Amino acid sequence: MKKSLIIITLLLSATVMLAQQQSLNALKADYPQLMQKFGKELEGQRADYIFAIDVSGTMNKYQETVVPALGEFFKSLQSGDYVSIIKFGGEATNEVGSAGKIGPETITNLINYAGHIYDKPTTEYEREKYFRYTDLENMLRYLATDMKQIDRSQLKFVFIITDFLHDPSLSRKGQEDWDGVAKRFATEQAGNDVFVFALQLPGSGRDLEKVRNVFPKAFNFNHVPITSGSALSDWFTQRKNAILLDKFYALIKHKIQPVEFAIDPSFDIDGHLELGISWKSNPVYDKLRVDAVNTSAKGFEFKSDLPKSTAEEDDVLDAGKFYHQKASLVNPSFKKIKGDITAIASYDVPYEAELSKLGFEAPKFQASAPVNRLLFCYPLPLWLCCLIIALIILYIVLVIRAFMKNGSDFYRINGKFEVMFNGEAVSERKKAQGLNKVDFGRGASFLSVPDANWHISIEVKRYNPFLFFLKHPRYIVTMDRGSSFKIGVKYGPHQHPSIARYTHISVGDYRVRWMN
Repeated sequence: MKKSLIIITLLLSATVMLAQQQSLNALKADYPQLMQKFGKELEGQRADYIFAIDVSGTMNKYQETVVPALGEFFKSLQSGDYVSIIKFGGEATNEVGSAGKIGPETITNLINYAGHIYDKPTTEYEREKYFRYTDLENMLRYLATDMKQIDRSQLKFVFIITDFLHDPSLSRKGQEDWDGVAKRFATEQAGNDVFVFALQLPGSGRDLEKVRNVFPKAFNFNHVPITSGSALSDWFTQRKNAILLDKFYALIKHKIQPVEFAIDPSFDIDGHLELGISWKSNPVYDKLRVDAVNTSAKGFEFKSDLPKSTAEEDDVLDAGKFYHQKASLVNPSFKKIKGDITAIASYDVPYEAELSKLGFEAPKFQASAPVNRLLFCYPLPLWLCCLIIALIILYIVLVIRAFMKNGSDFYRINGKFEVMFNGEAVSERKKAQGLNKVDFGRGASFLSVPDANWHISIEVKRYNPFLFFLKHPRYIVTMDRGSSFKIGVKYGPHQHPSIARYTHISVGDYRVRWMN
């Protein structure tokens, strides 16, 4: 007998492990990226499964359906999960063998207990407690106590199997405190992930809403009408196959936290928007994408460089540039942008399709901040406009300076020359063309020496002040008689070297120095 029990236990253990591995493989096929990230954690995820089963009145007619379905359901649970069975009628209780952590021996005990849960009471006392009445409020009170036991999991699945007809004993009628029970669930289970399945057996379900209202909205209350015994069995079969998916869903859900998205916009003078953002990442959503920016400020439009993503919780993004609608090349102006900037964002994760398939739609959120800033409204940036204006002013200054140089006495030739012959001055002024003076042409001086076969012309070379505004006027020397002259190097007649002021010019034995 003992050997048979060991064999049965080993077979049951192998069956449980095989079922669990098959479920994990199915999840990996359906959610490859999410399972790669959270699969190891899922294998260690534990859950509580609490069954509140109505055993009053004629509920025992569902025994042949409920008990086998529960047995198969228990076998699909992971090792270490906790199961608790509450039977209730007028009162509610956990009996010996109705609770424990999942393992081969525990499953056997639970199946055995479930097989006797609908046994008819053998004493009047038992009939009074469980058979004659259905006290839903008392069951919920007991359920709240069971759920808060220590050393239990944060993830809890509650299955209530009844026709949802509240029929308490005369001593209890009118003494119910539905609100008090609701407060207990809200406070004692705060922070836990709770999923409630209301399995309504055939009947009116008259008091279903009373039960529904006891549970907080966060408890994911699911109403499942059961039209027949076979329908209940089918539902448990489906739930057995989806149980690991439920745990996976709860694991992901618990890891998603509020984003706390906020923005801090700043502009440069040309309207470029630097969008400072702050947000809270979580293990599921660890990357944020800013999708769009708009403003309530009138007269402005936004040229966007979005969307842009960041994994930093505090970051600054170059979002784009604001333009004034009336800005043009011929209408530069300063305009004040005053209003609210609104940024629209979402999460940016590679497994968004898997999350959607699992039931999580990618959230979108937005944040606003006031702005009040003077902007330079022009197709060109302010620095470039300032540079262009500075260059224009510089050009005008240089042109004026060139005009002044061209007309300055500094660059005129007044005919003062000193001619040296054999080291002695010949004359300060020498006759030219029979006159005792130097010949002045337009901007030029002509110098000839009697009894010498040479003439020298010196003229000022001026430039167009608009095109050559950086050039100084030049002095050009031309000899139109004689053989050659020398200014550092030898030049022949009709050559035109440029010279500096006070330069010595040698013509044969003569040496000319321009005095001015």
